Amino acid sequence: MFEKYYLDELQFLRELGEEFSRAHPAAAHYLSGPSKDPDVERMLEGFAFLSARVRQKLDDEFPEITHGLFRMLWPHYLRPIPSTAILEFTPVMPALRQSQTVARGVEVQSVEVEGTPCRFRTCAPVTLHPLSLDEVAIETRPNGASRLRLGFRLHNQARAADLQLGRLRLHLHGAPEVSRALYRHLCRDLADARVVSGTGPLDGPSVRAARIAVEPGGFGDDEAILPWPASSFPGYRHLLEYFTLPEKFLFVDLVGLGALAGLEPADRFTVDLRFDRALSPSLRPTREEVRLYCTPIVNLFPHEASPLRMDGSQHEYRVRPSGTEPLHHEVFSVDRVRAFSAGAAEGRELPDFYDFATTAEGDAGTSWTLRLRPSVVDDRLDAWISFVSPDGAPVPLEAETVSMDLTCTNRRLPEALRPGDVRMPSDSTPAFVTFKNLGAPTPSGAPALGGDLPWRLVSHMALNYVPLTSVEALRGVLELYHLQGQRDPRAARAHQRRLEGLHAVRSEPVEALVDGALVRGTSITLDVLEDHFAGDGDLFLFATVLNEFLSLHATLNAFTQLNVHGLQKGETLSWPHRIGRDLL
Repeated sequence: MFEKYYLDELQFLRELGEEFSRAHPAAAHYLSGPSKDPDVERMLEGFAFLSARVRQKLDDEFPEITHGLFRMLWPHYLRPIPSTAILEFTPVMPALRQSQTVARGVEVQSVEVEGTPCRFRTCAPVTLHPLSLDEVAIETRPNGASRLRLGFRLHNQARAADLQLGRLRLHLHGAPEVSRALYRHLCRDLADARVVSGTGPLDGPSVRAARIAVEPGGFGDDEAILPWPASSFPGYRHLLEYFTLPEKFLFVDLVGLGALAGLEPADRFTVDLRFDRALSPSLRPTREEVRLYCTPIVNLFPHEASPLRMDGSQHEYRVRPSGTEPLHHEVFSVDRVRAFSAGAAEGRELPDFYDFATTAEGDAGTSWTLRLRPSVVDDRLDAWISFVSPDGAPVPLEAETVSMDLTCTNRRLPEALRPGDVRMPSDSTPAFVTFKNLGAPTPSGAPALGGDLPWRLVSHMALNYVPLTSVEALRGVLELYHLQGQRDPRAARAHQRRLEGLHAVRSEPVEALVDGALVRGTSITLDVLEDHFAGDGDLFLFATVLNEFLSLHATLNAFTQLNVHGLQKGETLSWPHRIGRDLL
């Protein structure tokens, strides 16, 4: 954007300046015709640069006010959207003889892009076993309904009773029409789920089996992709992550496989998932579509800023991530700021101006505040820090050095990565695994700081007073968090069609008896046009995330119950009563 301002000003000087000179030769004789003097050209370019900054400032629409309110109320909205992907671990079988967990937050790296490896971190813990998935097959049962057969094999003479198989996570990978349809069937249409030891038949009186359960994954706080401020409503995180990486929610957990300890020992076992209907003949998942040992990853990593040597001559300072390639890093958040006096071993902590808890506990001294500005070299944003007093007045720091701990992204570098490129270990990667990304990382994005930012601020404020029981309010909040549409016209059109498919919202007060007590709540029915979604699986995944958002948005001690009614097929999807994250 800044480049456009600059080129407009330069063109104005060179073209309209010549016209003005011809019209007023006495006043502007030297503006006529091109100049061959490099010093004159340098001066014209300098004036164009400064004029472009003035124009950009005039078009900013008071960012001091809007940015400040966002940083107080919804600080997540002013952060860039980092690149994300799904990572698959593969156990090194000779080295793995028991269950081992790769913790959340382990760093993995990609091959180099322009000389810099992209740094990602895992978003959920992954427990690996000497266990592989060898068979995935859809079969037809005698009653005409379908079953999904998952055949597992134990390695290294491991025994199921010795492994941590209480919860085994599967990721549904592949084409969206396959993975999302299978997700719907596993979460909605499952009639029975069993685990059978050995490789024999799955039916008959001699079969020894144990009941298990299938639960959706990806919604826990310990599975979040994005670091979330305590002051921000957690339901917004689910919407933002869904629009950023919908595959993040295509996880299901097989719960109860520990029951294998009570069955006849064998080096193989089968999970028998029986549906209450016949699945589409086109839905034939293979081992490529059902994966073990997967987790979302995000391009975020700790980094340091280049120190600022203060002399009191500036009000604002550019926050520059350290390193020789500044365009390979982008500031996601400033996590810690310290000021060091000459000769002092310990620095003094400077709190965030908008962190009222920190500033209230500490002294009423200097704090820092951050402002985002469009970069002059690309379409991203630069962070600028200033130091202020408790009333917001500038404070000149002199004879001090300021250090900053940052969380950074690799800017746009991950967009050059392909499937399989995130495969390089780091110091924190365990030796008993190899890994690779299953799909290309998602594009990163800058915060939505366009000309409509004040209206987005007003929309956020209105959500605190307008219940989400009207289709207009629901469309509004979904539009606020579909940030991909600002840089991807195709995604914007698909999202707009999805919003148009939300036909009406109806709500009514209801009551439920829980442990002998009467609990009040709201039943919400959403009427949708199914052909505005990319299949029944796409609609079900969208509604599942929406149910999570609405349950967190409910008033205190009141439950919600979501029903999604298809106007074209007549099918109604219903979710259990929820109070926040808890089922009634």
